[in-house]
Amino acid sequence: MKQHDQVSWTSIISGYAQLGCGDEAFLLFKNMLKSDIKPNCFTYVSIIAACSGLYEALDLGSAVHAHVLRLGFATNSFLVSSLIDFYSKCGRADGAALLFDAATTRDNILYNSMIAGYCQNFYCEDALKLLIQMREEGVSPTNFTMSSVLKACGSLSLLCLGRQVHCLVIKECLVSNVFILSSLIDMYSKSGSIDDARSVFDQTIERNSVLWTSMISGYAHSGRAIEGLELFDCMVKNGCLPDHMCFTAVFSACNHAGLLNSAVEYFDRMTKGYGLVPKLDQYACLVDLHAGKGDLMKAIQLIDEMPFNPNIVMLSSLLSSCKTYGAVDLARKVANRLFQAQPHNAAPYVTMARIYAEAGLWDEFTNIKKLMKQKRIKKSASWSWVEVDGGVHVFLVGDMLHPKSHNIYVLLQQLDLEIKAQCIRQESESNDALL
Repeated sequence: MKQHDQVSWTSIISGYAQLGCGDEAFLLFKNMLKSDIKPNCFTYVSIIAACSGLYEALDLGSAVHAHVLRLGFATNSFLVSSLIDFYSKCGRADGAALLFDAATTRDNILYNSMIAGYCQNFYCEDALKLLIQMREEGVSPTNFTMSSVLKACGSLSLLCLGRQVHCLVIKECLVSNVFILSSLIDMYSKSGSIDDARSVFDQTIERNSVLWTSMISGYAHSGRAIEGLELFDCMVKNGCLPDHMCFTAVFSACNHAGLLNSAVEYFDRMTKGYGLVPKLDQYACLVDLHAGKGDLMKAIQLIDEMPFNPNIVMLSSLLSSCKTYGAVDLARKVANRLFQAQPHNAAPYVTMARIYAEAGLWDEFTNIKKLMKQKRIKKSASWSWVEVDGGVHVFLVGDMLHPKSHNIYVLLQQLDLEIKAQCIRQESESNDALL
C-alpha cells in the first residue's frame, strides 16, 4: 500500500497493540504524527493501550494524554475510559479518579472503567461507593463490574464488603451469570467462608467447568484439599470434562496438602487420559511440590525438560525451597537468573542474603548487601489491612498516619502487657505443679 490513510495507520497500530508489541506500536504512532495524517479517537485508544505495557509507561501515556487534550478529544467516552484504564494499570488510581470526576457525562463505560481501576489497586471501599452511586444515577453495572469488585474483595479477604456486593448482585438479578457466580465462590473462599462458597455452588443449577474449578480452588485455598480432590472426581462422574484451568486447581490442592504422588498421578491423567498438553502453570505446581519436599534435583530436571522458560514465580518458589534446605550452590544459580530477569526486584537479593547468613557465609552476605546498595535496591514496604465495622484500614509496620494511631499503640501496649502477665502466671502455675 503506497498511500496510508487514517484507517490503515490506526489498523496497524491497533494490531501491534493487541499483540503486546507496544514499542512497535509507539514507533508507528510517532511516524504517523510526522506524516500529514492526523490520529483519531480510535488511534489514541490503541496507543494508550500499547503504552501500559512499556517500560516508561507513565511518561509515554502522559504525553499521549497531552495530545488528546490538545486535539480536543477529552470528552470522548471511549477515550477517557482508556485513559482511566491506563492510569489504573500504572498504579495511579488518583489520576484515573481525576479524569472520572472531570467527565461531564458519566455513562456505563466510564463507571465500569473507574470501578475496575479501583479494584485493580485494591481500593475496594471506593469501588463499592461508586457502584452504589452508579445505581443511584440509574446506570446499570455490568457483569464485569460486579465480578471485578468481588475479586478485589476476595483478594483482600473483605467478607463484609463482599456480602454487600452479593446483595447488589441479587438486586440486579445477576445471580445466573457464570462469571459472577465464580467470583462469589472465589470471594467467599478467600475471605475464610468456604461454607458460604459451597452454598453458592450448591444453589447453581447448571455447572460448567468454570464453577467446578472455582469450588475446587476454594477448597485448596481453605486448606481442605481432600474435599477439593473429591469434588474433582464428582465433576468427572457428572460428565464435565476438566480443562487446563481445572487441572491447575487440582495441582494447587495437591500442593497445599503436600500430596506429591497424587499430583504425579493427576499429571498422568491429564496428559494420557484427557490428551491435554501441560502448560507452564501445571509444571509450576509440580516443580513447587518436588522442591517443597526437598527433591530439588527433580525440580530442576522438570524445569529443564519442560518446553517453556521458567517464569519469575517458579524461580522464586525454587529459591525459597533452596533456603529451606540450605542448598547454597543451587540457590546462587537460581538467584542469578532472577537477577537477570528482574534486576531491580529486591526479593531475590533479600532471600540470598538470608541464605548466606544462615550458612555463615558472611563475606557473600556483605557482598550482596553492597550490591543492593550500589543498585539502589530497597525492600518494598508491606502493607496490611483490617476490616472494622465495614471499613477498611490500611497500615505499615510502625505506621503513625492513622488519626487514632496514639490510641491504637496504647491499646497494643496494654495487650502486650496482658499477654506477658498471662504467660508469667501460666509459667508460675506450671512450676508450682512440678513442686
